[in-house]
Amino acid sequence: MVAFVRQILHAYGEKHMHRAVRRWRTGAAVLLVGLVLAAFALTRARESGPEAAESGGTPTAHTDGTSLNASASPSPSPHTPVSSRAPTPHASASPSPGAGAASASPSTRPVCDNAHPALDVGVAAGGDIQAAIDRVAAAGGGCVNLAEGSWTLRRSVRMKGGVTLNGSGASTLLQGPTSVYDYPLIDSDGTVPQTNMTVENMVLDGRIPPSARTTDPDANNPYADAMGILFAAYRANHRHVLIKNVEVRHTSMGIHIKGTTGVTLDGVNVHHNGIAFWLHNVYLRRCSDVVIVRSRMNDSLVGTGLHVAGDSRNITITDSNFSGNNSSGMNIQDLPANVTIRGSRMIGNNGDGISAVGTRLVITDNQARDNADSGIHTWTGTGQVDGNTASGNKSENLDIHGHFSISDNIGH
Repeated sequence: MVAFVRQILHAYGEKHMHRAVRRWRTGAAVLLVGLVLAAFALTRARESGPEAAESGGTPTAHTDGTSLNASASPSPSPHTPVSSRAPTPHASASPSPGAGAASASPSTRPVCDNAHPALDVGVAAGGDIQAAIDRVAAAGGGCVNLAEGSWTLRRSVRMKGGVTLNGSGASTLLQGPTSVYDYPLIDSDGTVPQTNMTVENMVLDGRIPPSARTTDPDANNPYADAMGILFAAYRANHRHVLIKNVEVRHTSMGIHIKGTTGVTLDGVNVHHNGIAFWLHNVYLRRCSDVVIVRSRMNDSLVGTGLHVAGDSRNITITDSNFSGNNSSGMNIQDLPANVTIRGSRMIGNNGDGISAVGTRLVITDNQARDNADSGIHTWTGTGQVDGNTASGNKSENLDIHGHFSISDNIGH
């Protein structure tokens, strides 16, 4: 009997012992997994901590639709003074058809051209661009990065020195209202010299109807001041202006820069502007150290593609189009010094392809055809005209006056 009871107790104890062992093994396994996960999370936090601190962490959101980061390191794309930047070689012989501002997806946002940004500010669609510019300028300069989207401007966006206004490409649109207005979409304070202003990677649309153009030189046009970009210095020169990968359309005058040393227009597409004879696609006055490259200034409604006047000098124009304008493709006046026009196209303008005066004026390797007046017309000055192709122009292919050497032109 005793032996029988001992067998029962032994069996009962063994059963519960196995159950206890199984429970202990399960609990130990759960505890071990928890410890491993906690250790992994702690390691990731330690590894990512310095990187998060270096990048500025999570942007701080503002009620005006902007986000703000302090930049600890320079942008990977340096913004050197534009007067010292050499044009980048371009493989294409002409700008690609239909190209405007460079397009970009969120994963390939165009890099802000600012070498030493104190701040990077992001502005969501419809956010306050001016507040972001003011904040960045007050901090010592940097980047205002506009998201994809559109802004209808009820007043000018005023640029300030040291600020780069950088869009997301063709999907960033700044436009005028549909009613009559009389202010530029982007301007600057002309009473205070500004240094290093950049506008890039966006579209500006003034939305001025073609019916608003006036061909009477004495007529007042209510849209006359509704320009795309106006950077005009009156008391002392601005310095270093860069406009890059920007499309400007349907404004009274696309780009007007006055009193500035160091101007670069790179990859701009300025068209269907110039609604009166004194308004053009692009107008430079009292500008020096100018580089225009890979750009298009076409289809001005009344004016020229490019107009240069005043005490301007040291201008280089390469690989660009000046076609379909209601006046000349380009008009270089007031005897500027050191102007080079190379490798560009002037086609189908309702005036001269090139109308120019100047000292040390070099016109070489251009195409000038099917213009309503002369293909290449120099009125006076000194320099050289060589290697150009001029054909189908209704007046003369080459109409050269002044002291110019002429050689190797086709169509002379």
